[in-house]
Amino acid sequence: MSIEQGLVSLIQSGIGSLAPGGYAATVPETSQVTAANPKAWTYRTIISTPTYVLEGEDLLTELELQIDCHGYTMDDAILLAKAIKSALRAAAPTGGSPLVLSDPDNTVVQGIFRRAPHLDGYSDANRTYVRTLEYLVTYYDQQ
Repeated sequence: MSIEQGLVSLIQSGIGSLAPGGYAATVPETSQVTAANPKAWTYRTIISTPTYVLEGEDLLTELELQIDCHGYTMDDAILLAKAIKSALRAAAPTGGSPLVLSDPDNTVVQGIFRRAPHLDGYSDANRTYVRTLEYLVTYYDQQ
């Protein structure tokens, strides 16, 4: 899906060189979190649900997105999570003006909403501390 590409680009441009990321589901071995590279972030789609109206499926779609902020220490994970939250808050559509992502489809986003409170944990696979964020993104699926 191209919306993921657009959201990755949006987040990465918002956090700059703070951390590499936008990896699907897991941090690749070539980008493992270490003391020298203390942060990275991954994402995964939880569910994508189209809206239905009397005529059938509507273009408005809700995407639930999980973002995992990996850190060499818990402080690294928290700092990255705060930066991602700030980037998404700053980019979120306001006043009825939609956000157009820079993906191949120029996806039109109507809203970006934080879902549950963050969840903290540890990833045995990546050997990192993790702060998990969840977002609901409403957008027009042109495909």
